[in-house]
Amino acid sequence: MSNWKNVNNWHWVNKNCLKWAQNYFTEHLVGLEAERNGNKATITKMVECTGDVDLNQRKGKIITIYDVVLKLDWSGTLADGTEVTGSIHIPEIAHDTDSDDYVFEISINDDSNAKQAIKEVVRKGLTPLLIKEFEKFSDAMIKENCEDVYIESHKMGTPTPPRVATTKEHSSSTKFGSSSGTTVDATAEVPAKKVNTTSLSETTEFQTSAHELYETLTDVQRAQVWTRGPVKLSKEVGTKFELFGGNVSGEILELVPDKKIVQTWRLRSWPAGHFSKVTLEFDQGSDSVTLKMHQTGIPVGEEELTRTNWSGYYWRAIKGSFGFGVNF
Repeated sequence: MSNWKNVNNWHWVNKNCLKWAQNYFTEHLVGLEAERNGNKATITKMVECTGDVDLNQRKGKIITIYDVVLKLDWSGTLADGTEVTGSIHIPEIAHDTDSDDYVFEISINDDSNAKQAIKEVVRKGLTPLLIKEFEKFSDAMIKENCEDVYIESHKMGTPTPPRVATTKEHSSSTKFGSSSGTTVDATAEVPAKKVNTTSLSETTEFQTSAHELYETLTDVQRAQVWTRGPVKLSKEVGTKFELFGGNVSGEILELVPDKKIVQTWRLRSWPAGHFSKVTLEFDQGSDSVTLKMHQTGIPVGEEELTRTNWSGYYWRAIKGSFGFGVNF
């Protein structure tokens, strides 16, 4: 990793840690064992570990983002000496999964009533041990892989202050592109009225993949980076979102991973209850992705300010934050 590519650890740097995760789970899960009332069970093999495991660094902050499916084989012995084998399927191990939310699908090969006793050993004895290892996973990933995404300050030489992505302010805007000359009170009642509207379309190219850009627009941790503040955002259709301190809000209408996002969208300064509709489509190229944005329902007179906000507060901010505008 060259320092000029990531001055002051400013850009989003990513490492795919899936292979490391497969080795980690094999090393830390295989061999775990539990015993109850003479019935004993042991994890014997890590059969499957698939999904996304990424270690990310942005502005000196290390972030783990992962979502994997895990399948384990186990073997055991009943109190009477009967040997039993089976598997455990964990459909989701993710960076935002709480310890109480893990799902364990336990199966027994050649199942019979006589073998059911060992299922309790697996459920009440082995799964708590697995959860303890899952809770150590994020810290272990950072400890063992952070040198690949983070440049220590003493190796940087004389640091150069980061060039902050900024948007030219217009005299007619306040904070995030409000068309009012004064700050809009978020709690103020704006009289409802009929709104004449227009539409806006634009195409923007990013030097990244459709997947990375989709995640950047839908993942709350990434959104907090390019908006430079707290956000309300979820990857679920029907949920509401708020960006830039509530100056932008809306609702997720449709999500097609890496392909399409449809949402309602409004500025706080627009007439109360009025939302536009935004459709974002991702066109993956050989070494970049083209984002096609079409927005309908923009109040007449707001189209140029809206275009400026998309360009400055969204596209330029994303490129500046993650380096998606430069092909290193």
